[in-house]
Amino acid sequence: MSEKEVLEILGKKIAFGESAIVNFEVAKLHTRNTLDVPIIIERSKKPGPTVLMTAGIHGDEINSVEIVRQIIAKGINKPKKGTIICVPIINVFGFLNMDRLFPDGRDLNRVFPGSAKGSLASRVAHFVMNEIVPHADFIMDFHTGGADRFNAAQIRIVKDEPKLTELAHIFGAPFIYYSQNLNKSFRNACHKGGVPILLFEGGKSFNIHPNITNTGVNGAKRVLHHLGMLNTKFKVSKPKNNTIVIDKSKWLRAKF
Repeated sequence: MSEKEVLEILGKKIAFGESAIVNFEVAKLHTRNTLDVPIIIERSKKPGPTVLMTAGIHGDEINSVEIVRQIIAKGINKPKKGTIICVPIINVFGFLNMDRLFPDGRDLNRVFPGSAKGSLASRVAHFVMNEIVPHADFIMDFHTGGADRFNAAQIRIVKDEPKLTELAHIFGAPFIYYSQNLNKSFRNACHKGGVPILLFEGGKSFNIHPNITNTGVNGAKRVLHHLGMLNTKFKVSKPKNNTIVIDKSKWLRAKF
């Protein structure tokens, strides 16, 4: 088989038509047990795009994890063509500790592209950018509102990117918010690497909101359908309302 027919992550080779779960060992606990980040890979026999779905960059954003979990549990990640890679919990330390940050106190979404010899968070970021992202043609990254704030379901993209704007409308979230990529964020690192990425955000940290979850799952299905990757057994519904585009936003503070 040629290199194009084989996807390799952490030495594991996955050919067309194969499935695999590859575990990235983040650290060893004091009990000598390992703490792993699962990477779920599904490949069709038919060549096509490679889509990466990620969640849990912040450990307290469990609604994002639930979206990708449902995509996997329902088999939506088994493509009609191409490859779908799912990483449902990148910050597994934070998820287990119910903490937004890594044990080293760092925000994973502020250390990309990371370093092979840096902090724990930086090494995880380096792994994601060097072992997983290079395989992707397109990324959907799922988030939840932080600091106990409830965020309406939205897609965040940079302005003046026609391909991203098209895919954001196809996703069909209630809002598209044009926002600049933050320095050292996952979205910014992917943008610099030339990999288009939609960032979905909705709900509230430490909570699972069914309406937000359904919006994320249905949006992913629409995008996969548009790319010709969604299995025909899944129905694709149209958004209930037209997407509202937001050019800018500002904070309104309550006076005490």
